[in-house]
Amino acid sequence: MHHVPADKRAQRSAELIYDALCVCLEEKSFNRITVSDLQRSCGVARTTFYRAFDDMSDVLSWKCETCFREALSGFAPHDFMNESELAERFFAYWTEHSEILEIIKKVERPDIILAAHMRSAEALQVRFGKLPGVTETQRKYFIAIRSGILMGVLGTWMQNGRKESPRELMEIIRLQISMLDESTLPASEAKTKI
Repeated sequence: MHHVPADKRAQRSAELIYDALCVCLEEKSFNRITVSDLQRSCGVARTTFYRAFDDMSDVLSWKCETCFREALSGFAPHDFMNESELAERFFAYWTEHSEILEIIKKVERPDIILAAHMRSAEALQVRFGKLPGVTETQRKYFIAIRSGILMGVLGTWMQNGRKESPRELMEIIRLQISMLDESTLPASEAKTKI
């Protein structure tokens, strides 16, 4: 778990540690990087590291959550006509800030960004209110499904060389959802459509 206070000094130290981790990743595999390596790279004391983070994975988790907070900071409920617009703005943010996605891919830890997205989705629910007519159990699935879709799309987008725009990514999602809707056709008719 990360324990980075909101004050500027602690945030700056965490940012220095993250930058040092990025530098170290150019020389070593993620699993071989030590706190001493980070210390040599950024000069932040060992005690400062352990005050903020339990381990190296926490550094990436903190950075992902910081990015999600930044991506969502300007969002207000009245800014969006629908969920698609929110997702498109979300993709726009990540197309401009894909370096952390590249690092997550490099260290083979997609679970970190998925968990950060789910926590951010929970925070959105608290900030903007619960979904009307959705039970607590349904809400958890609602968040899990959207988190999985968004992370899967971002991963594929990166594998494809980040060619598609946020709008094109949303069109791909809309097409897939419409194909799911078509799956309610009788089995013989659905087979011909796929």
